[in-house]
Amino acid sequence: MTTPSSSNPPPSFEGKTRSFKDSLAGVSSSSSKLKFVQSSLKGCPALIFEDSVVEQLAAPYALTLVGKFVLRRPNLDVIRKFFVNLKLSGSFHVGLLDQRHVAIQLANDLDYSRIFARRSYYIQACQMRILKWTPNFDVREESPIAPVWISFLNLHLHFFNHQILFGLASVFGRPLQTDQATASVSQPSVARVLVELDVSKKHPTEVWIGFEMKGYFQKLEF
Repeated sequence: MTTPSSSNPPPSFEGKTRSFKDSLAGVSSSSSKLKFVQSSLKGCPALIFEDSVVEQLAAPYALTLVGKFVLRRPNLDVIRKFFVNLKLSGSFHVGLLDQRHVAIQLANDLDYSRIFARRSYYIQACQMRILKWTPNFDVREESPIAPVWISFLNLHLHFFNHQILFGLASVFGRPLQTDQATASVSQPSVARVLVELDVSKKHPTEVWIGFEMKGYFQKLEF
């Protein structure tokens, strides 16, 4: 593996040879200098820092998902073997968050989109739901962010462009991929984009597209 040029490199994905603790330690030790202040807040000792520090610390985990086991969980070796058998295009690391949750660190957007789009897997008859990891992720709460297909109905043909489609989708969340029919324009009656969407919020069902005087309201469905 080549050495990243960034001052804040991603964590190791050698899941079969390094523990999750070692992976975390590698990230911590190689990060650039962090700015924080030791203080007190509401009568308790506190470590105070800005949101930019959180973003810096979270950046290496941008392609991390969480597997939540509903009833029981197989051992980690079985889970890791399951991901090996998926024949992902890049490397990965699986580590234990608690007895029901595992962190799944991925190396590229393709594998991330593929796994998140599925939403649920079964490993030795144990259901594993796929959740999005964020800096605010709490194993005691359900994440409101889910992969949702947005259908742009009767989109004008010349807007079947990857940049335009991702631009439209990014109004609602982080775009992940288009479906095959959209990519090949084999079904021009609708364009579909998979988006990370906060399902706890209400979203509009149309979006303006084009110049102010010559554009139009584009209808969409979730």
